[in-house]
Amino acid sequence: MVVARAGSLIFERNLYYGARFLAQIAQNLLFAALFVIAGTSSDAAIGLSSVFAAMLVPALLFGLVGGAIVDRLGPGRGLALGAVLRFGVVAAAVAFMRSPSEAWMVAFAYSAVSQIFSPAEMALVRSIRSDGFGKTHSLLVALQYGGQGIGMLLIAPALWWLGGANAILLGSAVGFFALCAAAFVLSSRLRNTPAAKAVVDPHAFNFRRTCRFFQREALARDAVTALAMKALVTQGIIVALPLYLSHDIGLGKEALAFLLAPGIAGTVIGLIWAAPAVTKERAGWFMRAGILGMTVGLFALAALDYGLIAVYEYTPLEALVNFEVSMNTTFVVALPVALLIGLSLSLALVAARVALTETAPLGQQARVFAVQGTLTEMIVVAPLLLMGVGTQYAGARPMLAAIGLIGAVAFILIEHPRFKLAPRPALEPALVPVPID
Repeated sequence: MVVARAGSLIFERNLYYGARFLAQIAQNLLFAALFVIAGTSSDAAIGLSSVFAAMLVPALLFGLVGGAIVDRLGPGRGLALGAVLRFGVVAAAVAFMRSPSEAWMVAFAYSAVSQIFSPAEMALVRSIRSDGFGKTHSLLVALQYGGQGIGMLLIAPALWWLGGANAILLGSAVGFFALCAAAFVLSSRLRNTPAAKAVVDPHAFNFRRTCRFFQREALARDAVTALAMKALVTQGIIVALPLYLSHDIGLGKEALAFLLAPGIAGTVIGLIWAAPAVTKERAGWFMRAGILGMTVGLFALAALDYGLIAVYEYTPLEALVNFEVSMNTTFVVALPVALLIGLSLSLALVAARVALTETAPLGQQARVFAVQGTLTEMIVVAPLLLMGVGTQYAGARPMLAAIGLIGAVAFILIEHPRFKLAPRPALEPALVPVPID
């Protein structure tokens, strides 16, 4: 009953979606500025690697504390606090950053305060909706990708043309200032709603309940696995794609546009499919389907075209041989695979977030997402560190096959009877109306 009243918060829900979109635009303007500043210095490689490392470390150091702060304050106030801290970091960068070597410090500070903002964003879903979480998370992912594209590909180049990296950084600060205003209005309107009061935990810094939740909730553990696999595949493809295009496909960077098109199409199809279809009961199936699709796609990129070439070479049909000679088999294979991987990534991402939102108890939403984020970073940090070296010396195909092997192991683990989903008692007792005489 208490949470169900959140279904009528239409204005707050739309404001939340707008804040999500605005946050992504401002964040990607900041990233664009930092990459330009660090990448144009005399030690560009060191500068860029230090920025990436500075973004990764705070999630491991401060993720759990950030989740606890949000659960103690409530997600609305947590979002406002996180927005203010993000704006403070970017404003300080505008005012005081003078050297490319300082870019990593800005990245570290921004990632540190984001450990409050990010779990608050996810925890707010239960405050603004009582059901239909598949639709909400699909829309959030669409807003995330849309904000990233507009910020990085449209606004950042325009600001660069107007005033260089400083103009991009200033644009990011303006975006975060507007985000602060939206977050404060949202927090104020949610403050006295029953749904907001129900998600404040006075014992938020006690993680024993959250640990017990992950121990007994198989669906949440599967969500951690699916999100870790999604992060690993995304980063692995980004690292391997340049070498794959130039060495294996034999095409220049212009071929990237042809591969992005089916990848984006697959992502859109996945989001449209997941919005009405992903529920708590079906989240496990969609996560497994996503992991399986990613794994098949990676192995296809690594070796499927070799099999097709062998079929063409040993086939008795001359027409097939001539067809193989006239086309780039590797590129032809990569097109449908890009569609499959885009579809699988979006399905796994939405299903995993729905699983966490549905299973995490009220008052622990932020801590659950914070623990998930920390565990995901811990799982993928070592493979990510090895990807660059592995791709450089072993090639793109072996690296993609290695990630595919990790995906196969992950799928087997969550399908093993010991880890398979089983019916579990509800973590929160259902409210039953009691007649009053």
